[in-house]
Amino acid sequence: MAQGTDYYQLLGVPDTASPAEIKQAYRTLARASHPDHHPDDPGAEERFKLIQRAYHILSNTYRRQVYDNARLLTADQRDASWVGPGMFSKGRPDPLASLLFGEDVSRGVSDNAEAQVRLTFDQALRGGSTEVRVSAEETIRLTVPKGVRSGLKIRVRGRGPTFASGARGDLFVTFRIEPSSRFRREGENLHIVETVSAIEAILGTTRSITSAYGHTIRVTIPAGTQPGERLRLRGQGVETSTRKGDLFVEVHVTVPRSLTAEQRETLAEAARQAGLLGEA
Repeated sequence: MAQGTDYYQLLGVPDTASPAEIKQAYRTLARASHPDHHPDDPGAEERFKLIQRAYHILSNTYRRQVYDNARLLTADQRDASWVGPGMFSKGRPDPLASLLFGEDVSRGVSDNAEAQVRLTFDQALRGGSTEVRVSAEETIRLTVPKGVRSGLKIRVRGRGPTFASGARGDLFVTFRIEPSSRFRREGENLHIVETVSAIEAILGTTRSITSAYGHTIRVTIPAGTQPGERLRLRGQGVETSTRKGDLFVEVHVTVPRSLTAEQRETLAEAARQAGLLGEA
């Protein structure tokens, strides 16, 4: 092509590559070529932008079709102007020129960008704000919704790529939440395991449990509680701007492995009197 760089060659894929192959090649190349990994290379930013531009074109069916047709033409042929994929006439702008500047000539709008924000379990519960790096030169502050779930995607308008026209696309941010070592989350509900002895399960007991928000909750474990039984604490789960989930306490029962002869006899006698032991 007269325009210089061949975008298929740049991404290291053949011109018959599938969309999935193009996407994988772009991700691999973008990670390796990101300017943050090459702080001492003055050309890193320009190479990274070129890689993004290549993906911008080849990842879209319409843009790729126009690009493929234009690759086969000479510069003189492209001077006649475009009226559709592979068709040219006088008086209209060259679509390849528009494509090379990163614009979507099929819709007249610029593409969007995506980013991920990783949060700890506690940060997700409480919300607040965090910083997102939009580019090597731009960082924005982003509001984290209270109780945000992993996988939630939000749209930040006007913070995506800037193209030759001066217009900017949007930025889509996906939240990824680290799991908790104590709590398991299902929607707005939380689950926790509390261990009691077999005697405590038989007779009943109480426990002090610290909630995900640091509150101490006194929990009554009723007499006769069975292994795996769940106790529901309403309103003690994840709190969002619209609702509160519940906390489920799953009771795990342990059986003592080492009792003295005297302890065994005492338990056996109590069980016999209560009619809990069958005849030998």
